[in-house]
Amino acid sequence: MAEEKDHFRVPVSYTFRRKSPFEQLLDHMGKVRECVDLLGNGLIRYYKGDYKNFSELTERVSKLEHEADLIKGNLRSHLPSSLFMPVDKGKFLWALREQDKILDHAENLARMLDMRHTKIPKELQDVFIDHAERVIKTVEAMEEAVENIRDLIETTFVKREREQTKKLIHKVHNYEWKADKKKYEMTRGIYKLEKKINPMDIYHLLKIADWVDDIADHAENVADWLRSMIAR
Repeated sequence: MAEEKDHFRVPVSYTFRRKSPFEQLLDHMGKVRECVDLLGNGLIRYYKGDYKNFSELTERVSKLEHEADLIKGNLRSHLPSSLFMPVDKGKFLWALREQDKILDHAENLARMLDMRHTKIPKELQDVFIDHAERVIKTVEAMEEAVENIRDLIETTFVKREREQTKKLIHKVHNYEWKADKKKYEMTRGIYKLEKKINPMDIYHLLKIADWVDDIADHAENVADWLRSMIAR
């Protein structure tokens, strides 16, 4: 009886192969969003000095990154050499890499924060939190734009859907710009306190600002890929 069950069991890889490349890209995007939401909530608690259960959060982020890697690997392995898509295959894989870089940054950031609990000065807590929230919104806007691929393909890139996608892309750029402004404000605030806090804390605060902001940068890169796709 057990042998019969094994005979009819469908391998996970077979399930992946039956999906279109765009569907798998969206599956990967779902892992990105889940990971950034998880990390974002953890960051805000961390900034407030709450490090409880941060190790568990780090492991969950790492698990999501691994799950996304499985999707990415399967997509790359089964992408046909001659693929009919409304975008160059190389650019498609580039967009996948940019999504993957978001996950890599999230995992590396979580592990760094877990190794060293760097206290955020009270004067900077609000700006750190504002920045994290804007980065999260950038990724949310990117996901919304990427999900619009379904409508674009189903309607064969009709003008109405292209205009809608352009609006979503603009939304991503707007949030990323706002995140950048907050990052500069964070950096100025850190340097103003350099005489009050030790050099290693300064280094870590600047590193946190950079790595969190990098997440928004890679989200913007994915939006740029979408822009190139609808410009064809």
